[in-house]
Amino acid sequence: MAPASTLNPDDPNVCSHWESYAVTVQESYAHPFDQVYYTRCTDILNWFKCTRHRISYKTAYRRGVRTMYRRRSQCCPGFYESGNLCVPLCTEECAHGRCVSPDTCQCEPGWGGLDCSSGCESDFWGPHCTNKCQCRNGAKCNPITGACVCTDGYQGWRCEEPCDAGFYGKDCMLECQCLNGATCHHQTGECLCAPGYTGAFESDDLRVCCVSPSSCEEPCPPGKHGSLCEQRCPCQNGGTCHHVTGECSCPAGWVVRPDPTCSSELS
Repeated sequence: MAPASTLNPDDPNVCSHWESYAVTVQESYAHPFDQVYYTRCTDILNWFKCTRHRISYKTAYRRGVRTMYRRRSQCCPGFYESGNLCVPLCTEECAHGRCVSPDTCQCEPGWGGLDCSSGCESDFWGPHCTNKCQCRNGAKCNPITGACVCTDGYQGWRCEEPCDAGFYGKDCMLECQCLNGATCHHQTGECLCAPGYTGAFESDDLRVCCVSPSSCEEPCPPGKHGSLCEQRCPCQNGGTCHHVTGECSCPAGWVVRPDPTCSSELS
């Protein structure tokens, strides 16, 4: 006789059916035999007693085979027995995940595909790569957590914010080295000179915005002003302009007019 199944019949992954089996038993039956008995009769020679026969039955025992039925538990299709449990079977092994139902893998975060062997594409993350990345400004997201990995010069949960003033580069950890009121580009650290200054002069590893391309000591050339000294001075009649603001300064005996020109005080 086969051993009883240890599977839990209440398990939804366990199926059952009736099966027949044969057992050897000792069974009783009515065994016939010839019973002799006597009756009174007219037979003088036998003292008026006659012999008679009849078939009688007595209980006897013999070995027999009896068909029995029992309920047999087994794993449902798509499952196999492991210990006392029925666990799902995946034809293809789940490379980065686990088998949760027949031929169905549950992937770990950062992996996708039927067998969890494919890494997430750059714009997706999470289990089965179903989550869309929310990163901005060219940032990539971590395929497991979805956290944004910002490009140089950006910060914030979605990398939506440029570095704070005075900082630049990776994770906005580098401090700007520009002088003379200049600001630096949040990605490269390149100095953006204030009006009236131009150029970049390397001195003791400091980025300095110079007042001229060569010496960092002299203002914009005569007739020029503004950022990068690219603007032409509008002053006339011998007037000069401030290298930063472009404001006219007239020679002695002349005054600034709104147009702007320098006119004689007598006019």
